[in-house]
Amino acid sequence: MEDPPYSEDRFCASTAIMSPDSGSLADTVDFALLRFRLGKDVESALQAALSGEAVFANGHDALVIFRQALTASIRDIESHPRGKLFQEFLLKGPYDDVGEIPTTLVDQRLSDADVASAITFISSHMANCFKGAVTELLAAKPCLNLMRRLQQAGRLPRSARLYVGDSVGIHRSRGKGLLKGADLHILIEEHTPGSSSRIVVAGVAEVKSYIRSESRLRDQLDRHLLRATRGLQVGGVDYPTGKVTVGYGTNQRVVRITVLPSNWKLPRSFRFEDLEGARLLHVDPGEPPRTDDETTQIGDNEWRITLRWSKEALAEAAYEMTFWYMGKIGEVIYSKSVPKGRKEMTPADAGRNAAKMMLYYAILRARTVREEQRAIALYNSYGYGYALGMNYKNAKGRREMLWPQDLDEIFSAGKTRNGCVIR
Repeated sequence: MEDPPYSEDRFCASTAIMSPDSGSLADTVDFALLRFRLGKDVESALQAALSGEAVFANGHDALVIFRQALTASIRDIESHPRGKLFQEFLLKGPYDDVGEIPTTLVDQRLSDADVASAITFISSHMANCFKGAVTELLAAKPCLNLMRRLQQAGRLPRSARLYVGDSVGIHRSRGKGLLKGADLHILIEEHTPGSSSRIVVAGVAEVKSYIRSESRLRDQLDRHLLRATRGLQVGGVDYPTGKVTVGYGTNQRVVRITVLPSNWKLPRSFRFEDLEGARLLHVDPGEPPRTDDETTQIGDNEWRITLRWSKEALAEAAYEMTFWYMGKIGEVIYSKSVPKGRKEMTPADAGRNAAKMMLYYAILRARTVREEQRAIALYNSYGYGYALGMNYKNAKGRREMLWPQDLDEIFSAGKTRNGCVIR
């Protein structure tokens, strides 16, 4: 295994990471945080939903809503039980060699078990937080369009409105506080003279950033509807159990919507470009084959919306967002100075550099094939992009560490001398 092309300088193990405020982090970005076309589509989806009077928990401006979704994702990451472990992964990292950790370094490095947990947290929870947020925002537009068509057909009243995300809270069965319900709700407020208002749940939508079976999605929608009968809080207005009706009209119909990504794959094609003496890798971006989302009726009151963006494209965006977040952590760690030998780096670049270095050592410390494969997936993806890094595999289908010379061989011959390809 080759030496890592990163700074060997470690963070001081006694230094605590002070996380930047999640709100201030989000205030520094716009839709350009996402790849150009995906960012444009998220912005367009939010603007269309707002124009159609969809209700969001956080304002009436597309950029504000995007930033609030990003803030919520960061808070979810930082409040998770493994959020501190992730910071320690960047701060201490794994031991940087094979074999037993020297006694003098045990307290200054993460254990192999903690390293494995941190890798799992990054590749699953962190990525899923960002991926789920982006997918839910994309879903607002096609769900609104479907609701409008049902209104035009007389299957929903004109008074029905679409509520997105945390604009609706579900009462707990015990204790105080609210739970998250369905990803989107179609609700109808009913006002009766001489009595308090009631609310009708006329539709629910479940949004997934990955492919899931229809039966499991139906079960999840059923659970959302059952929990809604406990009571709702909508736009700050509380509706107790007796003031919530599930189903609209004489047949108490409920519109059931599932939103899933497409299944097309990102391009694996790439080329090298020479720019001012530097050799830059250019990976061809993914372009959705369809110009719009697809809505299909799959039952009497059931619809499936297939987004034009695929699960791979959404995963790519999520991995890039986790790497952006690591750079923001680096801005805190290196706010005063960057490591020796890396003076040309910004604090954010130094943070990302440190993350890749720690991932390199995590590969050395992997105890099982599964742990090794997860660490390699992150290491390769952060270095060469999701499409190439996640899919560089040997003849047995296992990931291997990717290096520039491997790409040269693949570019000229379609595979490396060792038989590795980008699948």
